[in-house]
Amino acid sequence: MEVGMVVVAGELYVRAYRGVGSRWYRAARKHGHGTIRVGTVRHDVLLTTDGLERRAGLDAAFRTKYGSVAEALVASPEARAATIRIDPAAAPAP
Repeated sequence: MEVGMVVVAGELYVRAYRGVGSRWYRAARKHGHGTIRVGTVRHDVLLTTDGLERRAGLDAAFRTKYGSVAEALVASPEARAATIRIDPAAAPAP
């Protein structure tokens, strides 16, 4: 597993065990937005990277979802530092 994704209190979070040096984390930090595709549906999103590594309930959610494999995402300071929250972007004005 390179990336883990969980929902905590209705918010979507992603972590990579490779840490802040991963390409997707650097891009998220630089741009602050992106697009998620699910099948043929696209969603514009905002990507928040600051101050998330110690979010209450986040480590527990990774452990619950991924079991023993989650340790790469919760025990590593590098992975914790590479936490991203993904939020829907505001719809464009008509």
